[in-house]
Amino acid sequence: MPATDKGWFDSVAIDYARCRPHYPDAFFAWMADQSPALTCCWDAACGNGQASIGLSRWFNRVEATDLSAQQIAAAEQHPRIHYRQGAAEQSDLSSDSMDAVLIAAAIHWLDVERFNQEVRRVLRPGGLLVWLGYEPIQGAPQDLLTWLNRLYHERLNRFWPPERTHVDTCYTNLPFPVCNQPLPKGLRITEHWTQNDLLGFISTWSALRQASQQVDSNDQSRSLITNLSEELKEIWPQDSAQVTLQLPLMGRWGVFP
Repeated sequence: MPATDKGWFDSVAIDYARCRPHYPDAFFAWMADQSPALTCCWDAACGNGQASIGLSRWFNRVEATDLSAQQIAAAEQHPRIHYRQGAAEQSDLSSDSMDAVLIAAAIHWLDVERFNQEVRRVLRPGGLLVWLGYEPIQGAPQDLLTWLNRLYHERLNRFWPPERTHVDTCYTNLPFPVCNQPLPKGLRITEHWTQNDLLGFISTWSALRQASQQVDSNDQSRSLITNLSEELKEIWPQDSAQVTLQLPLMGRWGVFP
């Protein structure tokens, strides 16, 4: 059962809005260049609207839908964005009404075949579909990067939901509905984060939440996030309040005939 059906994203809506990284303007400029027109774009499974805001700088109207009412409630408002609760597989958008469809960091949670059918219905001829995600953190000081990689790939490995494997393979094992290609190389998120910023981001990981429930129930004296915070202090560069981190963008895109 997808995490969206379990209400997991409801419980982390505020944390997502505060702690998740923001997509770079360069990505939205690239997407606008590929779109046949800039009248209307659908941000499917929009969460708290982090991609919706970027799309609104280029498209005259953004239809932003998400299954979670709590995520929608946490979204940043904008006059060009129309937020609405609804499933990505059944959007209730008009047929042939969208110039472009974006799904950011969410395709792995969906019934992909049903979503593809819905995209075919709502896109105009020549319309653009983009699946967007990002890879694990790069560019950190070596000790910090080693700690992050071990946390992600080893210590939390058994706690990741099975859908996460699609992220690790850059969505290549999911059926894209038309001829497609990977996103251009060089697009990346760049963040200048403090220890608290990085810890906040880690705390939104689904595996961290699952692990915390198990570890914290076994040891009431120390939470997992407290342990990680202390570890982070030990390896953080002593002369830097912030470190520069990068998350390379990945995904697939194509144009419908």
